[in-house]
Amino acid sequence: MKHVIATQNDRLDTIVYTYYGTLEPLNEVMLANAHLMSKALLDAGDKVYLPEYTATVASESDGISLW
Repeated sequence: MKHVIATQNDRLDTIVYTYYGTLEPLNEVMLANAHLMSKALLDAGDKVYLPEYTATVASESDGISLW
């Protein structure tokens, strides 16, 4: 599992978006970082674990068709 070191006043959602380009894996990142859940803003030096994430694309048959 990869990790990044936070700088002072980083936010977990900002780190997730910067690393993954989406907020979809935010829940998985939160589960991997239970030690940070009591903080709104991270401290310099906090280690943020970044689990493996593969984007899933919904197939056309998964969507709802209006016509």
